[in-house]
Amino acid sequence: MKPLTVVKFGGSLSSNVKIRDKFLEETAKISRTQNIILVHGGGPEINTLLEKFAIESRFVDGLRFTDAKTLEIVEMALSGKVNRILTTGLIKNGVNAVGISGKDGRSVICKQLKKFGLVGGEPIKIDKKLINTLIKNGFLPVIASIAADVKGNVVNVNADTLAASIAAIFRARRLIFLTDVAGVLDENKTTIKKIKISEIKTLIRNRTIIGGMIPKIKGCADSIKKGVKEVWIADGMNGILDIKGTVIKI
Repeated sequence: MKPLTVVKFGGSLSSNVKIRDKFLEETAKISRTQNIILVHGGGPEINTLLEKFAIESRFVDGLRFTDAKTLEIVEMALSGKVNRILTTGLIKNGVNAVGISGKDGRSVICKQLKKFGLVGGEPIKIDKKLINTLIKNGFLPVIASIAADVKGNVVNVNADTLAASIAAIFRARRLIFLTDVAGVLDENKTTIKKIKISEIKTLIRNRTIIGGMIPKIKGCADSIKKGVKEVWIADGMNGILDIKGTVIKI
């Protein structure tokens, strides 16, 4: 069995054609020697479509509130646009890519966070069957960050959370978050090349890690505790073949 890497491709990168094309080309090369599961979001595409349909964004505690109309746009942007672009790009590079979402085959079940509308929190169940079937038959799954709740209702789920949960359930060798930053930065804005999970609390306490990086880094630590060998918060500008950024290990 080839080693498995789970990659989360940041939504902020997907709209940059040059970076996206480089990523797809490099991912195709890597997929010849290892299995890859690609997870993606698509915040910029969601915002563009919401504006186009004159739907106002509403936020609760800094997170987008997702009502039925907004969810329809979210699914259209993620499954209908971003997923198609990434899947088609991989196919053009010779990869047998298949685009799905977390709701397909009831692969990802999340508890609905009613405070935020039709939004799912951390997955409470991941069924590996569909994803495993694709991998074992030589396909590369491209997974949009849409899931279902226990009643089968569609929910929007954070792509970082989804990628970390999938990496953990599959005990991936590597989990890579490709972002628009050069990893975790110290007080001098220099990339910290390696972080041990025992150091994370201190880095949060002294405010080296702040804002949106806190849940991302906690997700990294949780993934490692559940069996993932290493997690990268990597510079998307640099690509994935010669990966650069911050690696988190035991």
